[in-house]
Formats: sequence, structure tokens, C-alpha cells
Amino acid sequence: MGYRFIILPLVGTNSDTIRKVGLSGIALFVSLLMSCEYYVENEDLQGDLCNPVVSYSVDIAPLIANNCMPCHNGDGSIPEAPNLTIYESVASVSGLIKEVTQSRRMPIDGTITDAEIEAIRCWVDIGALNN
Repeated sequence: MGYRFIILPLVGTNSDTIRKVGLSGIALFVSLLMSCEYYVENEDLQGDLCNPVVSYSVDIAPLIANNCMPCHNGDGSIPEAPNLTIYESVASVSGLIKEVTQSRRMPIDGTITDAEIEAIRCWVDIGALNN
């Protein structure tokens, strides 16, 4: 009865009209509900998957020393190559390091493993800490 009371002022007193509007409303609601998707950013989920915590001194610095120093050694021979010899420099471009390693644009010779790429991602996602 309450449903009829709400619809009557809007569409009139014809019971067929009320039934059609009610069924159409339900169909519209169901279709809208089915079209909704819940989006979760991958980085939010992946940030929680970094266990154990990646250490700059244990994991990242050696990885950079072994794979990046031919070009990123700070000697100026490649002007566009950021100096990655000290933590502060590495931290300042950590997002870029994550991007270019995940896309496999760096290192140029492509020698880092998926596990090393994942370590870089985790380190950046937890804040690129000097730990």
C-alpha cells in the first residue's frame, strides 16, 4: 500500500500504469546495479604484498651498483643520465626508476630479473626508505 501511495501522485490512479512504472523502475535499478564495477588500484594492493620489507642498503643499492653504474655513475659522460651513486639521488628519481624498470626500458642491456624489478617496485611503494 505504501508503494501505491508514493506512485499515485506521480503517475495517476491507473493500476496498469503503476504496475508498468514499478516494473520499469525495478528493471532500471537492477541494470544499474549490474553495471557498477568496483575498481581497486593495483598499486594499493601490491603495496601490501611487499613482505619482507625491501631494504635500500641490502637490496636496492647493490642492484643499482651492479646494473646501472655504466651510465649512471655521476661522471657526466652521459648528461641526461641521473647520478645514482648516492641514496639522495636515487630517492629523488625513485618513481622514474620504478617506471623504467617495470617497462624494461632500463637497464639498457635488460639484465635484471623479475624478482629484482619487484624489489624496486616494493621499495618505491613503501616510500623509498633509506633503510
